[in-house]
Amino acid sequence: MKFFKRDKNISKSKIRVRRPGHVTVPLLAVALVISACGSSTSSTTKTATTSGSSPSASSSGASNTSSLKASLTKLEQIPTFTAPGPAIQASKLAGSTMVTIDCAPSAAPPAQTTAATVAAGKVAGINVKVLAGGNEDIPLDTQFLDQAINLKPKAIITVGCTPPLLTVPLQAAKSAGIPVVCANYIPPNVGAPGQGCGSLAFGDAMQPASEGTDLAKYVAVHGPKNAQIGFVSADEIAGSPAVEATFKTGLAKYCPGCKIIDIQNVNPGNWVTSLSSTISSMLVAHPNMNYLVPVFDGMAPFVTSALASSASGKSVKVITTQGSIGAAMTNVEKGIFAADVGSSDVWVGWVAIDQAMRAALNLQPETNPSVPVRFETKASLNGANPNSDAAIYGTSYVNGFKKLWGLG
Repeated sequence: MKFFKRDKNISKSKIRVRRPGHVTVPLLAVALVISACGSSTSSTTKTATTSGSSPSASSSGASNTSSLKASLTKLEQIPTFTAPGPAIQASKLAGSTMVTIDCAPSAAPPAQTTAATVAAGKVAGINVKVLAGGNEDIPLDTQFLDQAINLKPKAIITVGCTPPLLTVPLQAAKSAGIPVVCANYIPPNVGAPGQGCGSLAFGDAMQPASEGTDLAKYVAVHGPKNAQIGFVSADEIAGSPAVEATFKTGLAKYCPGCKIIDIQNVNPGNWVTSLSSTISSMLVAHPNMNYLVPVFDGMAPFVTSALASSASGKSVKVITTQGSIGAAMTNVEKGIFAADVGSSDVWVGWVAIDQAMRAALNLQPETNPSVPVRFETKASLNGANPNSDAAIYGTSYVNGFKKLWGLG
């Protein structure tokens, strides 16, 4: 899920956004694109909920621990390719042009996805032209969308863009008969318009919101059954509420005795100034906290800073989402983070090209546009290079898509 909207009070020269790879502070990115709504406060306390207090929780009870453990063990394996839709003939589009617009060019996740659309296009015989937008600079992103339309491509892929803020150029693309695929904005919802990206989009390419459910299963398996949990959200990012919702639902189902005792919302524009102190305050206020759940692992540098400065930080388990290579995966490898569940941004790019080809061929969108996730722990990484996307997620999708496209 993945990227950022720049805080207008921070100059571009001070922004260094990284999700994978080495992290340079200040860090303002995560694996999700930010929605239109922002926050003027550094952090916001939300109402914490007791999972066991809901009717559904009390009726379902705790699930069988062994079956939950088995489901997580399965997710710990390097994911294998599953076709996201029926086979297509890529040869029909050989020599054609598509355009990828990277709306967050200073962030590593969209850069990986964007590069992957070029690589996947090359395999399919398609020329993918890249236009770099303006880090949520809407006038500049609009300009690049207009430029893309003028190129009359077979399809446009937006990476890290925010469709609700770009309705005018997206409508222009639709009027021109140019389909748009939305990547790295929001977890796919196949039954929704544009699979969650809105009625002006053909389809979506992203990781699922079910990562929250997987974290809830981890808590249920590793206990205690009355675990005290702190959650740090970033509601300005489109996927944050979805992950939070699936985590809460998962706790109610799998660990009804577990309790979210503190929820703090810190939007990306305030991470540099407020995130570490907010987490430190949570740890001080709740010295018996068992788990800390930063919604996205892009928060890694600020989480580790807070843990290091707090006495209780040595006992709390950190579990998070996104599966970012680099700093976050290094934290998992070292045992600083107990678990991280996420997916490959490179894989997202191949899914986006597949969607774009289906759109260009007047076919139906993919039936499963969600990129498969992996549940990463120190044990499951087993010494794999934390900076390598291929080492963490494999490359099964490359031959898988070739075969799906009639090229392998």
